[in-house]
Amino acid sequence: MGEVKRITPQFVEKLGDNEIFVFGCRNSGRHWDGASAFALKNFGAIMGQREGLQGRSYAIPTIGGRIGIKDIRLSVEKFTLFAMAHSELHFLVTAIGCGGGGWHPSQIAPLFRKASKLPNVSLPQEFWDRLKEPWNVTLSRWVHALRTDAKTTIQWVWGALLHQWMKLIPSKSLYHFLIERKAHTSCEASWEEYDLHEGLSWISCFMYFYPKSTWTRYVLNHNDGRAYMIVDDNRNIPIIRLQDIDRASVSCLPDKVKEHIRKRKAEYSFGISEYKDGIATIMWRVSPDGRYHYLDKFGNGPTTDEKEIELHGKIDTKCRFVEKLHVGIDQAESSFYD
Repeated sequence: MGEVKRITPQFVEKLGDNEIFVFGCRNSGRHWDGASAFALKNFGAIMGQREGLQGRSYAIPTIGGRIGIKDIRLSVEKFTLFAMAHSELHFLVTAIGCGGGGWHPSQIAPLFRKASKLPNVSLPQEFWDRLKEPWNVTLSRWVHALRTDAKTTIQWVWGALLHQWMKLIPSKSLYHFLIERKAHTSCEASWEEYDLHEGLSWISCFMYFYPKSTWTRYVLNHNDGRAYMIVDDNRNIPIIRLQDIDRASVSCLPDKVKEHIRKRKAEYSFGISEYKDGIATIMWRVSPDGRYHYLDKFGNGPTTDEKEIELHGKIDTKCRFVEKLHVGIDQAESSFYD
């Protein structure tokens, strides 16, 4: 079979008798979009199966969880061995991972170097272009990728250390640090501020060099120049101590929910109402409605029998609890910022 016939068409609408559609999918095996959804609808892909032959298609996980290039390499090696063992089939490899997966062809194409030598494997044109590049161009790409990865790692470590420092410094120092950051939002951070009334604000400060800062939330007291970290970069809620939880109120909750409370994680939703007479209400969702899907909030996954459970309590202007967190309180009095 000539090489020109081993180029996967840009759009695969139908398959020949011996052809297999090779697509990239989510690590969870939920084929909800892109090529995986097309394979599910047309070529027998199986919902929930993350890897391997399924119907007239073959899945290679490229996105989701902590999957990285090493994981994809292992999956491509499995695919290559499978293709070698099934010479009666012809595999049409799509540009896996280069759409919603966020990978670049220069990262994925080299993983198929061995597979490209098999007469029963077709690759997309952009993969062939990368595989035929001179060695010095490929080396230059790898050096650039290594430099980029090193820079990203350094920034990540710096961001983690910075946020650890922010958890430890006094509230007045944190306030001045955040106000200074606000003055530089155009170049290194984005800043969202919501008025909580009575001189207090609910703050989200996302620092571009540290993606985990997207979770952090603060309360700023402009009256006395103090700031308090409400949710940290690991989604922990540092203002909540175990003694701030009404144990009698949560004692009847399911064990899984009680474990979530013990860990003090803002995994689902955590917010604060506007201040009235120096007091604000905290809302902490510790169990989602059964329609919430753990693995992927953007798809239409199966529902569960979980009940939505929220804890509510009250804090003062120094973010100290004046009423313990407990189950079941009227939320109608105000809206929450989260």
